[in-house]
Amino acid sequence: MDNQLYEEQIDPNIPTAEEMLRRLHSIDVHQFNMREIAHDLKGDHIWISVLTVPVSAIVLVSATLIGGFVFDSPIIAFLSTAAILYWIGRMYDGQENNYRLAAREEVMRRIGEIEGEFGLLYHFRHFLPQKYRHLCQSVRKRKYLYIEQYIQAILLLQKRLNEEKFTHIWHLTYPHLNPDYEEDGDLEQAQS
Repeated sequence: MDNQLYEEQIDPNIPTAEEMLRRLHSIDVHQFNMREIAHDLKGDHIWISVLTVPVSAIVLVSATLIGGFVFDSPIIAFLSTAAILYWIGRMYDGQENNYRLAAREEVMRRIGEIEGEFGLLYHFRHFLPQKYRHLCQSVRKRKYLYIEQYIQAILLLQKRLNEEKFTHIWHLTYPHLNPDYEEDGDLEQAQS
């Protein structure tokens, strides 16, 4: 009876400790760089951000000079041109913000792909400092809001993880994945 309950609890989709370590070490944190992703999302529109300041300065000077000669009031021409350029700049800034949000969503999607159905970072929570507690809870719920902390945690684990301890804890948590595990011998010892 106990053996049947134990077999029902065994999920064949649980990876081995070696697979989890391989997944951890295969993560390239450079794929989470939001600036590069936003730059890629801009695509052909990147020239707009390069020419914004020079074009704005030329338009402001030209409109001030033309307004000064035509209406004989350069201050009013300057203020009205500056107001129009400010309004256009705010629209452009809103567009830039959309690119930043799209880049953030793309990074969150990539983290979701890395985590997968079984998860990754949550299973390494015992090897992370206490300050990553909220990150682990968030990742477990599939909410990938703490991008910077996620990157820091992955880098920390890649550099300082004691793989032997992780493998030992993994085999204690999932004994059927332990290559030294003998199901029949353990059951007989437990029954006696």
